[in-house]
Amino acid sequence: MISAVVTAAGRGSRMCRDMQELGLEPVHKLLLPLNSVTVIEKTLDSVLRAGVDECIIVTGHHAEEVEAAISGLDVEIVRNDPADVPLSASLLNGVLSASGEIILCIAGDQPAVSPETMGRISEHADSETVSVLARGMSGWLDSAEGLGMPLAASSELLKRYLPMGDGNINPLLRLMVDDGIRLYGVEASDPIELVNINHYSDYLRIREYFGVKRK
Repeated sequence: MISAVVTAAGRGSRMCRDMQELGLEPVHKLLLPLNSVTVIEKTLDSVLRAGVDECIIVTGHHAEEVEAAISGLDVEIVRNDPADVPLSASLLNGVLSASGEIILCIAGDQPAVSPETMGRISEHADSETVSVLARGMSGWLDSAEGLGMPLAASSELLKRYLPMGDGNINPLLRLMVDDGIRLYGVEASDPIELVNINHYSDYLRIREYFGVKRK
């Protein structure tokens, strides 16, 4: 069984600052429009088409707004309490509620990652292997430098390592490699899959990609 955990609990502060500087009304990045849906709806739609058996979304800051946007989707919501926790803690809260032996972990601000790429990431994960979207070299890797989500790993591995984290996922991937856990990099289907929506310029790139290529 494969579970997906989608993190959607952050403040989105960088995006809001960007929009204010551009004279735009600030909107949480996950609620920005991509064609007829929001960023978070697009991410979840891809996850649900990636062959997972269940999908869990972890909310925190702006939880009511995010949860309202996804109310029609077949997902389980886990809300952080308190809301202000680091990414590793959000991910752990989702993993603890998941039933799958393999967990696909993806951020809500990664709507350009295709269902096919998510599926390939999940396929390469097992009890001794973490599979991750490659940002450079692909195949078997000896370094986690620059890597993060999306990734897939066994539930047991994530439950062992996530409590050691105090923020981003990369330090935990480095620790896993140091401990002898195998790391496999899956090549992106398109360079746009490597873009997280952190700044307004990222959003414009993603919006243009879907507007031009995915009508």
